[in-house]
Order: sequence, then structure tokens, then C-alpha cells
Amino acid sequence: MAWIDPPLVPVRGHERSAGGAGADLPWDKRWVTGPLPLRAHNLLCLLGFRGRGYDERFIRAMTAVHARLAADPTTRIEVRTRPDRLCEACPNLASTGCALGEPDHELHMRTQDEEVARRLGLTDGGVYAWSDVLERIARGVRSKDLPSICTTCPWLSLGWCAEGVDRVGHASHPPEGR
Repeated sequence: MAWIDPPLVPVRGHERSAGGAGADLPWDKRWVTGPLPLRAHNLLCLLGFRGRGYDERFIRAMTAVHARLAADPTTRIEVRTRPDRLCEACPNLASTGCALGEPDHELHMRTQDEEVARRLGLTDGGVYAWSDVLERIARGVRSKDLPSICTTCPWLSLGWCAEGVDRVGHASHPPEGR
């Protein structure tokens, strides 16, 4: 897969230029060809992203992916039920996968991935436009579903992903009379 530098996406305190700090991070680049690999549960996480994360490296990765999807809803996503580009930047990634909280946490992550994929009618390795993913989220997930999907997520209690899921649902299904 080939990479090129994307245009700078100004995020306070995270600006970078070619050869600058963070230039060696592959997730901070734009794919020239091929879809963006994302874990199924991260499709929901992206809806609640607010510029915070596990560390600065992870925040830069999430910001880059979030900005790319917001700028181009035709971006192709390769759905995964294993670590993805965002996970590569996460300090909790171990050789066995996600190690957030406990060594076998990857099993929880895969369960979440499989549940999100099932609800959205997505397949592991399947490629979808981001706009299609958003439509599927609007039809297949409600904010009230997140506690049963995201059982071990430390960010769940903040309610940001729930707000993001609700925004997607309202945008696709506006209330009557509006």
C-alpha cells in the first residue's frame, strides 16, 4: 500500500509537516490506494470522538482518520474484527491484540467487533463506503444499545458515542414536521 502526506489538518497542538514530529507514523498518512482498515467497533467510536484519547499518538491517529472520513464520506472502509490502523497507535496494543485492563482483553474487543458487524450487516474483510456505514448505523444501532455492545469500554460513561449515534440516526431519520 502506498502512502503520501495528507494536507495538514489543523488540530490545536497536533500540527505536523513532512519530516516533522510524528512523520514516521504510518497512520498519519493518507492511503493512495486501498480501503482504510477499521475495526467494526471503531466505526462507533469515531462518532463520539472529541479530541481525547489514550495518549497524544493515539489522538493524532484518531484525528487524522476522523478528519478524513468527515471530509470524504466516499472513503472506503475495510471492516475488521482485529486490530486496525487506530490500534497501531494505541498504547494498549500488545502482540496478542488489545491489552486494555487485562491480558485477554482482545477477546472482549473481538466480541464487540462481531456484534457491531452483525448489527450493521457487515462482514470481516468487507469493503464499504463510509456513507454506507453511516446509513447502516442509523438503521441498526441506537444509543440505548451501546451499553450491551461496548461492555468494557472506559469511554462509554462519557456518553459521547451515544450522542454521535443519535446524531447519525437523527440526520438519517429527521423527526416528523421538520
